[in-house]
Amino acid sequence: MKYRYISHRIQLVKSFYSGIGKTGVIYPIAFMVATGMGIIALGIIFYLKSVYGVTPSEIGILSALWSALYVLGCLFLRPIFNKVLPRFMLIASTLLMGTTVLLILPLKKLYYIYYLYSFWGLTISLFWPSLNGWLSQGYEGKKLSKVMSGYNFSWSLGTIVSPFLAGFLSAINKSLPLVVGSILFFSASLILIGASLSLPKIKSDKWIEVITKKEARKIDKSTPLRYPAWIGIFSTYVLIGVILNVFPMYAIRTLGLSEKTVGLIIQQRAIFATVSFIILGRSSFWHFNWVQMLLSQFLLGLITFLLGYVNSNLSMGILFGLIGFLSSLSYFNSVFHGVSGSPRRSTRMAINESLISMGQIVGALFGSFIYENVSMRMVYFFSSILAFSLNFLQLVLIYYFYRRGILEKNRTD
Repeated sequence: MKYRYISHRIQLVKSFYSGIGKTGVIYPIAFMVATGMGIIALGIIFYLKSVYGVTPSEIGILSALWSALYVLGCLFLRPIFNKVLPRFMLIASTLLMGTTVLLILPLKKLYYIYYLYSFWGLTISLFWPSLNGWLSQGYEGKKLSKVMSGYNFSWSLGTIVSPFLAGFLSAINKSLPLVVGSILFFSASLILIGASLSLPKIKSDKWIEVITKKEARKIDKSTPLRYPAWIGIFSTYVLIGVILNVFPMYAIRTLGLSEKTVGLIIQQRAIFATVSFIILGRSSFWHFNWVQMLLSQFLLGLITFLLGYVNSNLSMGILFGLIGFLSSLSYFNSVFHGVSGSPRRSTRMAINESLISMGQIVGALFGSFIYENVSMRMVYFFSSILAFSLNFLQLVLIYYFYRRGILEKNRTD
């Protein structure tokens, strides 16, 4: 009886391990990497301000540099490795990410930190597009929405905890966020290595996106709504670039808030976004629905304008929360409508990630310049005008597709 019981337990364990697929690996590493990135992105602002006394414009340049390298990596470096299995790409990326951040700490010259932090952006470009392409492969319609909902919940959960952790760790030691972020990257790589060696479904997964452009055109059933969705994600992340890179400096220098308080205010955006990801993943009203795209971007511009007229922590937290809800809808629109019906999913996700980073570059660079030379209210005003202008461009595109009768042509629900 004893041996039969032991044998039964072994069979249960084997059954459990053999049943773990790519989502069981992707969700936890997405959480860990997003948490690490969030801790470092905010932590390095506190670190450089404390150690080097950097100005808002210097922070803006730093953010723009790593984002620019990330865009270049997504567009030009990642395609070189198309024949590499996604899990191996993810292992290499997480190891490089952790090592690069750790190497920042012993540096004494600011321009060396700029070089290394920019290279960090390049290493990240090997991670997210590969992970998204691998995850979305084989899914369409409501199933795709459900799978992406779990993924979006995972990484957005990381954005909830990371601002608080960055503020908390910085209060202890300004270099601690960089150390903890690196540990999370290395931990993610260990999970990937372990899964690649021990999990049958991961070991047997040989999917690689090697389809050519000519072959893709023959079987492409993409929706034209990806174009207004991509405009929306760019517009959204201009504002997020402001929130993550300019607002912390403004809150500390002008409002006199502590690092912990800044982290808690920024955290509201992530909390609302995470809840929204769960709701959107369980619903389909927004699938191929151009009305919600236009409305959400208009509201984003309106809320951004209102930010210029509030100063209390509560008001900023509420508006940041609403921005979190709208940004999650914008992100889901871009991902879902970008990959739906497409045979080249990693490429589409690379476009999505590039637009996110380009938006953050614009937000960080122009936002920091305007704040340093004019005011934070003008930063919000600039962001809102851009949002309204791009919202009008979305309307023009949708009207064009509607007149040509191709708006509903490639639905996959």
